Amino acid sequence: MKRRYILKFIKSNFRFLFICLILSTFALYAKGLKKLNNNEKIISIDSTGNGFVGDGVTDNTKAIQAALDSVSTAGGGVIKFSNGKFLTGPLTIQSNDTLEVDSSAGILGTTNMKAYYKSGTDTSKSPGSIGSFQPLLTANYANNIAIIGKGYIDGQGQEWWTAYKNGTITARPRMFQPNHCNGVLLKDITLKNSPQFHFIPEWCTNVNVDGITILAPSSSPNTDGIDPATCHNVHIRNCYIDTGDDNIAVKSGNYDISDPNAGCSRIYISNCTLMHGHGISIGSETNGGVDSMYVDSCTFNGTDNGLRIKSNRGKGGNVRDIIYSNITMTNVKYPIYFSEYYPTIPSQSDPAQTVTAGTPHFHDITIENLTSTGSPTAGLAIGVPEMPLTNIHFKNVKITTLGSLEVRNTTIDTNNVKIICTNGRASYSLEVNGYVTGVTSVNDKFSNPDKFSLSQNYPNPFNPSTTINFSLAKETHVKLDVYNVLGQRVVTLLNRIMKSGNHEFHFNASGLSSGVYYYRITAGGFVQTHKMILLK
Repeated sequence: MKRRYILKFIKSNFRFLFICLILSTFALYAKGLKKLNNNEKIISIDSTGNGFVGDGVTDNTKAIQAALDSVSTAGGGVIKFSNGKFLTGPLTIQSNDTLEVDSSAGILGTTNMKAYYKSGTDTSKSPGSIGSFQPLLTANYANNIAIIGKGYIDGQGQEWWTAYKNGTITARPRMFQPNHCNGVLLKDITLKNSPQFHFIPEWCTNVNVDGITILAPSSSPNTDGIDPATCHNVHIRNCYIDTGDDNIAVKSGNYDISDPNAGCSRIYISNCTLMHGHGISIGSETNGGVDSMYVDSCTFNGTDNGLRIKSNRGKGGNVRDIIYSNITMTNVKYPIYFSEYYPTIPSQSDPAQTVTAGTPHFHDITIENLTSTGSPTAGLAIGVPEMPLTNIHFKNVKITTLGSLEVRNTTIDTNNVKIICTNGRASYSLEVNGYVTGVTSVNDKFSNPDKFSLSQNYPNPFNPSTTINFSLAKETHVKLDVYNVLGQRVVTLLNRIMKSGNHEFHFNASGLSSGVYYYRITAGGFVQTHKMILLK
């Protein structure tokens, strides 16, 4: 009996307990960070001498690496950059090393592409024939490392982006990639113009990112901001990120033997501002699983996506216990984008497949206190038929938009949710196995119809998709079929009980040939048919 009450308490207070767990983890970790400020070995790098040249042209790679090696040999220390722009090639950071770049200084990544060749690479080969490059900053199996200060690190990525876009190269270096590290701190620093991803910790624990800025043009390819990959205990807060791809992306493409069900876990993202880019994503690699991620008090302005979880058959996994709260969005293309298909979504007739270890499984996801304005669509929540999205909860959500929320193979429970379509469309587009419960508010123009009706599809003619609207005066069993000119049924779009209200259905006819078709609704005793034309 006692155990049952304990389990009930945990379930009803999951969000509170989850936040406490994350914050207590980082409180313990913060004590360890004090060691970074107590190291005695300090080396100053400035433009006044000491063998360093801060003119932005002279290569300082060997001198800076020697300084890093020196403080590492002494058990750790601080490398302080000031009064100049210091050009360098790839560097390796070791345990207990801190790079401090003050407001008068910057670190520039060299534009000499061959400087990024990995050890042993034939330097006579062109960059276009190299499969991969080493990052500008690397740390391997290191503990307690930090990059801090009000200065900047500039990857000078324009030449890389141009070469990548015109096909001269297929790979580019990343800016900072710690691997298998414990205790990684980024604070106050500005990272900008990386040739590819800016900060991608892999197989790391206790990663703390506080108050940093990440900048890259919106047109720059794959310039992700922060991408934790197979990481645990990650805290990202007070950051401003404006990039050409994912602002933040949590990736779990590998199984973690220490936690087979969660390659990434205990991720806390708070008080961040996201501008151009693809928002906060999970995936597309989720093979290893993602568990316990909390996104709180974040602002999105002009991003392509807001809250995005994406995967696909073969590289899917268990994504669970995800909480988004206190979110503000303006002019976001897809405020909500949960899809177990990526990068493309097939038609609704896509058949169920056998469930495997690589089947995406998104569940136990909560969105509360979200406000979004100026979006062309509310977004989508689409699962694969063999593993629908379950335990999806929306609470206190208001989205003002042009387009409906598309729901397929998903059940969403709502509480005080308003999706207001300013062009008069229904709030939800319910497709195959799409269910929304507890709806408390919809667009008034579509509320409480007093009769059954079937509207003409639009556009018509169409290729290959069209929208069918219908109204139900009461809850009833609905069947929506498509017939050819011979009167033969070619596809059944709906066959289930539906609640009263106005409904919108998106029909993708990519599997049909051009011609004239008829769609018929049967709802209780109401039957109506319209003609539509598919032109390919």
